[in-house]
Amino acid sequence: MNGSIQRRVIFIALALLLPVVSTSCGGGGGLAGGGTGGTGIGPVTGFGSVKLAGAVFSEDNTTTIVDDEGRKIDNVIEGMVVTVRGTLDQNFRLGAASSITIEREIRGPMDDNGVALDNNSIRVLGQKILVNPGTVIVRFSGGETDLAALKADLDNTFHPELEVHGGVDDLGVIHATFIGRGRDNVVANDNVEFRGKISNLDNVFLTFRIGAQQVNYTGLPAGGRVNWPITGLTNGLFAEVRGRLDAVGGAGVVRTDRAGDLVEVKTVSLGNSQDRVKVEGYVVSGTAASFVMGVPNGTVTVNSGNAPTGGTFGLRQRVQVKGTVTGSAGTTVQASVVNVLRAEDILMEGSPDSPPSVTSMTLLGKTVEVNDFTLFKDETGAIRKNFDLSMISTGDTVRVVGAFDSTVPPGKVIAAKVERLGTTPAGTVTLQAPVSAPIGSPNLLMIGVTVRTDFTTTDYFDKGDVPIANQNAFFTELANRGAGTIVKVKRGIFTGGPPRIDPPTDGTKMEVEFEQVNN
Repeated sequence: MNGSIQRRVIFIALALLLPVVSTSCGGGGGLAGGGTGGTGIGPVTGFGSVKLAGAVFSEDNTTTIVDDEGRKIDNVIEGMVVTVRGTLDQNFRLGAASSITIEREIRGPMDDNGVALDNNSIRVLGQKILVNPGTVIVRFSGGETDLAALKADLDNTFHPELEVHGGVDDLGVIHATFIGRGRDNVVANDNVEFRGKISNLDNVFLTFRIGAQQVNYTGLPAGGRVNWPITGLTNGLFAEVRGRLDAVGGAGVVRTDRAGDLVEVKTVSLGNSQDRVKVEGYVVSGTAASFVMGVPNGTVTVNSGNAPTGGTFGLRQRVQVKGTVTGSAGTTVQASVVNVLRAEDILMEGSPDSPPSVTSMTLLGKTVEVNDFTLFKDETGAIRKNFDLSMISTGDTVRVVGAFDSTVPPGKVIAAKVERLGTTPAGTVTLQAPVSAPIGSPNLLMIGVTVRTDFTTTDYFDKGDVPIANQNAFFTELANRGAGTIVKVKRGIFTGGPPRIDPPTDGTKMEVEFEQVNN
């Protein structure tokens, strides 16, 4: 980008929003309930103030936006990861932002063959990036896009430029919450920027790797060594690199030999002792009682006296943490809540069955509940701020991404993202969910919705849009994979009563496809 990516004025969506902190992480009062320093890290879930991690942070013309491309708050899009510093009240719900830092992981060209539709992943600068149904994928020039379109862009326009935000796990894999498509084609010696943990350091030839990408810092300009230890670089340090990529496609080296290039060693501080924090990231080591989680620029240690809520705790699980900073370094949190996020494997598209309430709606016969963590996005472009269920009607087409809660029969969908879409074929719906018994042809049962397939009006696909010959072959494969297999049904017709999706009757075909969901 560096001025080359066109910016969007209307913002789009992602998962946790930033808590905000004052210029010094420690002070700042004036909030009901007794304000204190606060920090929030995660994907932005909405605007009208900045919403993140279940908190709402006010911002105004005194709020500093930290971004090396000079972007303003109107250039922030839902799903982008930010760090907010400022104040946060004792209920961890209301704050005032003194600074908002845009925390991208990578900006650069897609590698050759860099889109894998079968496992919903991409590669940029040798870094593996996982995409899930909640990932916000947009063109900076305007409008949404998706992996299939990015693959077509890669095939047709060489090496499109992507900006990627998200969480990083212990393997260095980026779990994307936001992907922005910029220039059509990055060429050799264009600027790129990315960050991660240094490995394979060679102090003779002045090279190292971040993930699979090699960096050569021979000729690093004066001022390009930012925050280096007196003893120099070492393996395991977290660094941000800005330089030129000498060849595109995956075999190039990032070289930092021009004015403005840098290798900056990054450090983490969540604030002063007893500052309040709300953070989202991935578990990289440890146990539920004490674990290390990845955050932008490094890791922090989380100690918890309470059992985690939500999903099953473990390595590479995405967690939301609420607590206070302990110690002077700002790298340890005493958590009051650790919430393990369940896999967001439910995707639904259609029109609400009845007018939504403040906290829920019925879609495809299933109750959909929203909460403080739900990301709201209006793809029609009509509303950016304060968008919620009250602005959705039965005439709208909406997309819901979330997790299914079966604890209260007949179960409900907890929405991670609710998005009002633009125009879609009238009357058609989409449902993606794990398949439950019975598995036998010709019908599927998915979160209590029956899907009736047909030999002549249904097409069948494996992951990555690979055709499957016919209905029999599909159900044979489904039986082999078993209950819990995730299937997406597209272009079906929904009928109420016992909820059911049928193939269309207008000559078009319903599509049934195996899917992989990354959390």
